[in-house]
Order: sequence, then structure tokens, then C-alpha cells
Amino acid sequence: MSIPAVNRRSFYNNDSSKENARILMDPNAMYRLLYFDCASVGATARDILAYGKAFWTNQHPTDEEWDAGKFPTPYRVMPVLNVIASDGKETFLAESIVVDQYLAKTFNLLGDNEWEEQTIRAHYSNIHYLRERSFMNVTWTYSDKRKVALEKFMASTLPAFIADHEFHLETNGSNGHYIGNRLSLADIHLVNIMDHFSHLPTGQQITALFAKSELLSKVRQNVERDPEIAAWRSTDEWRALVDSSIRGYSITAVPQEEEGEGKQSK
Repeated sequence: MSIPAVNRRSFYNNDSSKENARILMDPNAMYRLLYFDCASVGATARDILAYGKAFWTNQHPTDEEWDAGKFPTPYRVMPVLNVIASDGKETFLAESIVVDQYLAKTFNLLGDNEWEEQTIRAHYSNIHYLRERSFMNVTWTYSDKRKVALEKFMASTLPAFIADHEFHLETNGSNGHYIGNRLSLADIHLVNIMDHFSHLPTGQQITALFAKSELLSKVRQNVERDPEIAAWRSTDEWRALVDSSIRGYSITAVPQEEEGEGKQSK
């Protein structure tokens, strides 16, 4: 396995912070999302770009390009969102949390006042943390530890998460939204986190637990009914990103026992 070349990208450029801020706030900006050719951490940003009817494109480095350092990033990770103003000037944002929340603010997915915005951010943070816990403790852990890790995740971590979020969805009127009566960043992120788990080799088992929750299922229905998101999710490009995630996790997220069984059956 090759070690990627170090090629860092600085947040500083030849423009002032004021000029970079102007680019970020341009109402007619275009966007280019640099991320692997899979769903995963780039999925929420893509749904938001679709929802906002933005002019945007995906940019996927090949493994060879990434390993050669041809796409510099601040922390040697993606996604990176390149923002191109209507006059052609360009700046960028890094880290999925920052990218998601910037796009949510740009396309009015953070509520109608300061309290709603911060509450939506809190829900988003907790939703995001569920995936990060699974990445570190279930998906990317040592293969011989994944079976036990999954059992704990299914028995305690995921049921507690579902119960917590059902509580908040119920207090908002059980209407399939976290805040008020319209889509927010939290709604969209929840659906993408549930999608992420469905892409894992254990996805059917995890998805079944999510599906038992009528309140979480109602959030999914509301997100998927949005015409712009629905249109994006009906494209061949979206399907290809999902398929790529499923293929990737079929290699990296299989417990050791299943890996052994697969080898024996060949």
C-alpha cells in the first residue's frame, strides 16, 4: 500500500479575508466538491447542493492522483468545497462539518432565528457523531473486533440514538422535521447517515432497526419527497456513488469470520 504524498493547501491565498468572504457570500456562486467517487462523507453536501438548485459539479481524484498528491488539501483529507464567484474568483472550504453547515446556511436550512439555527446544529452534531463512532469502533476497527463491536452498537449505541431522536422529533409535533415544518440540515443529515449504514455489509440488519422507528422514517420520507433532492437521487451519478460505497465497504468492513468464510468458499 502506497503512502500518499504530502501536498498541503493553505487557507491563505493572494486575496484578503474580506475578499474571500465576498466569494463565499456570492449568491450566484458555483461549487465544485472534491471527494472520492462514493457517497459517505460527501453525501449530505451533495443533497444540499441539489436542494438549493446550485450550479455544482463533483470532482473525483483517482487513487493514483490522490496518492501522488495532485489534489492538495489542508489536512490531507477530503471533502473540499471550491466556491467560484460569478466573477471567476475562487476560494475553498475544508472539513465535512464546515462544508455541510456553510451550505446549509447558504440555502436556508438552519431555521428562521438564532435559537433554531443553534438547535439544528446540535441535532446535526449528534447525528454526525453516530457515524464517527461507528467508523472508529465498528467499520474501521480491527477485523477480528468488528463482530463484538457490531453487537454492542446494535444492542446499546444505536437504540439509544434512536430513542433520543424520537424524543426530539416527537416534541416538534411528530411531523418528520426536527425544527418547525420544513427541511433543515438536521433532517437531511439524518437521512444520509441512515443511508451510510445501509451501505455497510451489515446494512440490512442496521437498516431494519432504523425502519422500526416511524418518526425517523417520516424524516426520510420528507427529505426524499423534496423535488430537487428526489431528482438528484434519481440520477445515474447518485446511484454510481452509492454503488461505489457498497463495493468499498464490502472489502473494508467485513468481520474476520466472514473474510475467512469467503476465502474458503472460493
